[in-house]
Amino acid sequence: MTTPWIALVPAKPFARAKTRCAGLTPDARRSLAKAMLTDVVRRLRGVPAVHSVVVVTADPEVTGLALASGAAASGSGRFPGLNGEVGEALEAVGGAAPAAALALIMGDLAGAGTADYATALTLAARHRRAVVGDADGTGTTLLTLRDAADFRPFLGPGSLRRFHAAGYHDLGVGPSSPLRRDVDTVDHLLSLPPHTLGPATRQWLAAAIPPGGPRPGPSTDERRVGAL
Repeated sequence: MTTPWIALVPAKPFARAKTRCAGLTPDARRSLAKAMLTDVVRRLRGVPAVHSVVVVTADPEVTGLALASGAAASGSGRFPGLNGEVGEALEAVGGAAPAAALALIMGDLAGAGTADYATALTLAARHRRAVVGDADGTGTTLLTLRDAADFRPFLGPGSLRRFHAAGYHDLGVGPSSPLRRDVDTVDHLLSLPPHTLGPATRQWLAAAIPPGGPRPGPSTDERRVGAL
């Protein structure tokens, strides 16, 4: 029997998202975050085992995009910070659907397709809790749990080591998997094969960085900080 999943996707307010994307204007960063979240939600909705997608947010603009993309939204704003917001949402969603397994998936996995998510969730169904690390081997891009009570507030820098120490099974996703390649910078995005990007992200890329056009570079302040 296929394990039913609920996929939760945490999302910052778009105005505060993708601040490490040097050389982009605030409007370009906002629209990139919107595009990637749209594609992630739509691709997750295409996974047969995923019964519903929930965007973790209390922000009205993000909530609107989630609903327009076919997802639900969960968040009260009473628990500040990523771990507080995620913990609250996991408890609410898990309590409402106790038979479902829970998957926490980052909203900037721009190159991950429906098949990538389906494969990872099939593997994760064998374990009470599991984790996928980012390309650097330090952060976390995907987390699965059978019970919301198993969540530990480790999300952030160095989270992968802490989840491993807490007994989360490493799914062994290969180093080149798009599930490990979250987009924090423009270079991260440009390093992904264009055919793996979702429609909204491809459209953003074509408008923001036309083929043969100049790539965004760091601002004066960012160059100065990087030189220290």
